[in-house]
Amino acid sequence: MKILTRAAALLCLCLAVFTGCNKVAPPLSLSELEAKAAAKDSSAYAGLVGYLGSASTQDERKRAYLALVGAGKSASAEIAAALEDSDPSRREHALALAGNMKLEGAVDAAYKALADTSFTRRHAAAWVLGESGDERAIPVLVRTISTDPDELAVREAARAVSRFGERATLPLVEALPSMEPRRRGTAVRILGELRDPRGKSAIVAALADPVTREDAMWALGTMGVVGDPFDPAPYLKDTDWQVRLEACRAAGLIGAKSARPILDKMRSDDPVKVVREWAARGLALLDGSHTTYRNTSGEWDAPDNLYH
Repeated sequence: MKILTRAAALLCLCLAVFTGCNKVAPPLSLSELEAKAAAKDSSAYAGLVGYLGSASTQDERKRAYLALVGAGKSASAEIAAALEDSDPSRREHALALAGNMKLEGAVDAAYKALADTSFTRRHAAAWVLGESGDERAIPVLVRTISTDPDELAVREAARAVSRFGERATLPLVEALPSMEPRRRGTAVRILGELRDPRGKSAIVAALADPVTREDAMWALGTMGVVGDPFDPAPYLKDTDWQVRLEACRAAGLIGAKSARPILDKMRSDDPVKVVREWAARGLALLDGSHTTYRNTSGEWDAPDNLYH
């Protein structure tokens, strides 16, 4: 009997030791991980990357992101491991971190992500390519503008390709004919921002299509006097009020004196209030003096200050 009692006691002791040894410590809180990362403790990095996922709150993701930024390239292995993560939020943040830190492999990961139509945060990949300065990205970004169904990816690709300056002009011009009109308008606006004379004829050609006419007029106004002369005066009478508005802006920025009498009449008579206001702005740019327009009450008023 004593032997059985001793055996039972020994068994209980072994079970207690075994249970204690196999007890799993609870995961560290975000605050604890932040503190470890600030102390350059690399054991925190994987946990912080975990907080970049969709299950975390926006504030948690932001805190984890900033902690990893503070860690710098010492967290590169953990960040690189998430560049193809199945969680779109974690993958997006990993791409942004890799791009910001100029980590090895970031650009290749961005190319792969931008081509992955199942990845719903492709705009992050477009941003990385714009930051990279890698000229191989230009045709890839132009193709994104042309064909990607995600409008956010298209907008970020447009910003990214414009960062390449005049190097992007000819690829954009060459791609214009194959683009559907709405995307062609986006490309035309980029050409205007680039202010490269080689792109001007393509912008002028876009005036022929009513769908891209407003975009083309905005682009020509933005280009100003760059390249061959252009007279926006005929478009001040367009049936589309948005085209007329952009023509008013372009006339002032280009310094088109031929538009002066039309602008003078438009600031009073155009049926659209905002067009009358822009006619006054265009006239002020031409004359170098303050000009008023007829407001909705029929009174003469100064245009709102765009920069207050």
